[in-house]
Amino acid sequence: MSQHLLDRGRRLGRTARVAAVAALALATTVGTAGTASAESPEEHPIEIHVDKAGITAPQKHLGGLVSFRVKTDDPAGRQLQLLRPHAGVSIDRVLHDLARSVSRVRGTAAAGMRAVHGEAEALGGAMVTPQVHEQFTEEVDPGSVYLLDLTAFRADPAHPVVRTLELAGTNGMSANQARYPHGIVIHRATSDGPRFQTDDLDHVHLAYLVHNGSSQIHETRLRPVAPGTTDAQVQKYLDAVAAGRKAASPFTGPPTGLGAFSPDRSASIQAHGLQPGRYAVLDLVPDEKTGLPHAALGMHQVVDLK
Repeated sequence: MSQHLLDRGRRLGRTARVAAVAALALATTVGTAGTASAESPEEHPIEIHVDKAGITAPQKHLGGLVSFRVKTDDPAGRQLQLLRPHAGVSIDRVLHDLARSVSRVRGTAAAGMRAVHGEAEALGGAMVTPQVHEQFTEEVDPGSVYLLDLTAFRADPAHPVVRTLELAGTNGMSANQARYPHGIVIHRATSDGPRFQTDDLDHVHLAYLVHNGSSQIHETRLRPVAPGTTDAQVQKYLDAVAAGRKAASPFTGPPTGLGAFSPDRSASIQAHGLQPGRYAVLDLVPDEKTGLPHAALGMHQVVDLK
């Protein structure tokens, strides 16, 4: 068989896998949506601005298939996280345990993450800079959603910056109204530890489906790296940091990407303003057993985005 036909077969195989996973994940996330409307949810997103002054967002919105557009003017960048406590659990309880999860003591971080996992649903979020804003789309049932400035929280967990968003009713949108993703990113567990499985993650301007197919909470963080940087070099740096040694960082800029996601959740995410280049996809959420960032356990992947 010619190389041309082999390459074409691989491309067709990748396309089929993307279509199958995207259809399955989005069908799952929008399974409770009503009659489809004529417009995409991306056309009318919930606008959120987060900076040192706090979080600006509407107080109410329709639930269902919802799109969030997150921006900042903080030169250092900002991270927003969406949380929904389980029935009978207060947001104060969740934030108390989330504060433990950001501890530098691994045992405390692991216990904090286990508690948060059991107490709340992590609905994603966004890492943004003045140059790059993010828009992510997912199904969220009616009820209270808490918007947390995770950047401020890491600096001062005792004084969380939180805003409540009430989702009332549903907008009747279905997967047919969501932008079809260009590629996929799946969080999965392997015998070697947590890993990213990616397909067609190769373009800065297109939308991607992110699905958490593992049993722990994960994020999808993008950090720019210098041309030629390898996964081995990223791992060497992470190993040094985990061991408390000083090491030259391979990262050349602030993070962007999708915030922490609970197992079995899916969302479509699209970056606006991201520049072509080489990036490391990372997950810095602490592992529930070791307290180490998942990236230190091998959950990272160097990709070239055009």
